[in-house]
Order: sequence, then structure tokens, then C-alpha cells
Amino acid sequence: METPELQTQNDLLLKKIQLHWLLQITKAVNYNLPAPQLFEIYKNVLVNHLHIGKLLLFVHENSWTQILSHGVNYRDFNIDPEKDLEGLHEYIPHSSDSRLWLKEFDTIIPVIHHDKALGYAFLGNYSNLKGNQKEILAYIHTITNIIIVAIENKRLTKESITRVTMQKELQLAAEMQAMLFPESLDGFNVFDIAATYLPHHEVGGDFYDFFRINDHESLVCMADVSGKGMAAALLMSNFQAHLRALTPHFSSLPDLVRELNRSVYRNAKGEKYITVFIARIHHDENMIRFVNAGHNPPFLFHQNLFTDLADGTTGLGMFEELPFLNEGEISFPENSILICYTDGITDLEDAQGNFFGIENFHSCIRSYSSEHDLNLIHQRLKETMNEFRKEKEYNDDVTLMTIRLRRTFP
Repeated sequence: METPELQTQNDLLLKKIQLHWLLQITKAVNYNLPAPQLFEIYKNVLVNHLHIGKLLLFVHENSWTQILSHGVNYRDFNIDPEKDLEGLHEYIPHSSDSRLWLKEFDTIIPVIHHDKALGYAFLGNYSNLKGNQKEILAYIHTITNIIIVAIENKRLTKESITRVTMQKELQLAAEMQAMLFPESLDGFNVFDIAATYLPHHEVGGDFYDFFRINDHESLVCMADVSGKGMAAALLMSNFQAHLRALTPHFSSLPDLVRELNRSVYRNAKGEKYITVFIARIHHDENMIRFVNAGHNPPFLFHQNLFTDLADGTTGLGMFEELPFLNEGEISFPENSILICYTDGITDLEDAQGNFFGIENFHSCIRSYSSEHDLNLIHQRLKETMNEFRKEKEYNDDVTLMTIRLRRTFP
């Protein structure tokens, strides 16, 4: 039997050991050691210095995961921390409980942080503990909390840095995307032109362009790149640069589209694609020649009738070489309107899940086509869409460009 003096010496020794490992764990956390090393230190303290005979440690990362096991095979038990331990603060099992895993352990130590369970330490067979059992369990509770909360904070910090990085990327992509759209749309006294772009997210995938090719022709383009973010913005930026650079060198629209497809395929490596509508408008011939590469068919509105412009090919970048390509051609009479758009308009939903659809779209154009200013058509359409969706958010980017042939060249 230990004398009081020997008991005091043993207690002091145990306190020194506890203090030593508490400092070591604190240093390890401050040195930002990886989680596996922190858990190994934790196991070493409990098993080799505090003589815990049975140990299971569950930690909640993306899901509950068994991190440590000593003196027991956790696979022998059906433990579901999410269900079995909800609301637990400290639990000492009773032998009358029928669950096998409760009989194997003496204490369960929970780690609760901001009302969220981060971990559970299952302890058993600690009859060899030297010193006050209650104090030692409190010590184990402390170091368990220090390690698991430190790892959680590390994870949250990493997530925060990732979010900030992504936000900066989105801001840069948004700035890049804004630079792609024409600062102004000049109809050269031949066209009335209006364009509207409403991004669903900070960075959308839509794009439009209109520019003069020569004295007799202008080019119109509307596109939608798959995906969002910086990669999509870079791909669209590259596409616009090639579109502007290559157009003057190709009198054949199909040849231009084939070359653009090769460019997109090279840059996207088959991982992304762009749906595109490209048309050359011949002012003097009142004619539109076009290729629709997998895009929502624009339509020509004339004498209260709508004609889809659907002839074309697959989305650009899907194949190294386009499997087929058809060039469409349609007359472009004075006062008719070419309407290019993305599916953010037709796919708009109301609270009941009904789509705005092409019929509502056509109805708006019919109702407001007499407006002299095309921007008023856009404004009326936006008002109609807002009334349709009410409180529901837009579910995609909305892009619309309308072109009215005002007069032909003399």
C-alpha cells in the first residue's frame, strides 16, 4: 500500500507528464502539423502514458469517420454516431443496455463546438490509471477537444481561403467577361440594334457580338459556353479574339465556323464546348446567311410570322472536326426583326415550375414589335418575365439581341 508521501510523489509525476504532453500537443497544433500526426500524438498519450486499454475515436469531417482504434476492432460494432450519440455530453453505459459496443467501453467523451458534434472518444479498460480517475478523464477530455477543434478550425480556415480565392476568381472572370461585350452597338445607319444581358451568377456563360465586316456586310454572333467561372470566361475570350481576327479572312461562313471549331477544340481539349449562332448580314442583298452551331434557334419576325434559323451543326469544340455543317439563308426584309437569345428566357420558371416558353416569348414580340426603339421591346419583355416569375429567381443567364433592318443601301 502506498504511503501518503509516495502517493503525493506519484500525483506530481502524473501532473508533470500531463503538463508535458499538453505542451507538446499545443506546440504541435501551433506548428500546424497534419491531422494524422496530431492523432498519433493523441493515441501515444492515451495508450502509452495514461494506459487506456480500449480506444475508439470518431471524427466528423465530411461524414463520420473512425480515426483511431486500439484494443478493440470497431468493425465488430454497429456504431452510428449521427444517430446513436445525438445530444450526448458525457455517457457512462449501463450493463443492462443490449448494444454490444456500450458494454465494451466505460466512458464516451464528446467534442462539441458551436453546438456541433465534431468527435467522440470511446474509452474502456482503464483500470491501470494512476491517480484520480475523474481528473484524468477531464484531462483526456481537454486534449481531445484541443486536437479535434484545432483540426476543425484548420479545415474552416482552408475553406475560407478557398472561398476568398474563388470569389477573386469570379470577380476577375466577371471583369473579363464584361470586356467581351461591345461597349456600344453601331447600326451604321442601316440597323436598329439593342442588347440585354442579365447574368444569373456573377459570371455567366453568354456572349454576343456585332461588327462591320466590310461596306456590304456585318457579322452577328450569339454564344453560350458550357460551364462558368474563370475557365469559361477565358474560353469565351479566346473565342471572341479568334472570331474578330478570322472573320475578315473567310468569305465562306462554313469555312469560318470550321476554323473556329478547331480553335475551341484545341483550347478546351474536348472538356468544354460553345453553342454559337453566327450570321453574315448582307446589307445590299437584304439577306442573312447563317450557321447555328447547337444554339437556341434565333428567329426572324416579319409580317407577324416567326421563322426559326436552325440550320447549322453541333456545338463548337465537341468534335475535332465537325461531323456535318449546313449553311442557312433567309431574306431579311426592311422592318423585319432578327431576334437572337439564350435559353434563360424560354427556360424561366414560375413558382409552380411552369416554363415561360417560346409562345410567351413570341407573344411579347408580337405585342411590342411596333415600338420604334428596340430597347423598349427589351424593357417590356423583362417586365413580362418578372411578372411571370414573381418572387422566383432567374434560373439562368438571360441574353437578348434584336436587329431591325432599317433601310437598304442606295
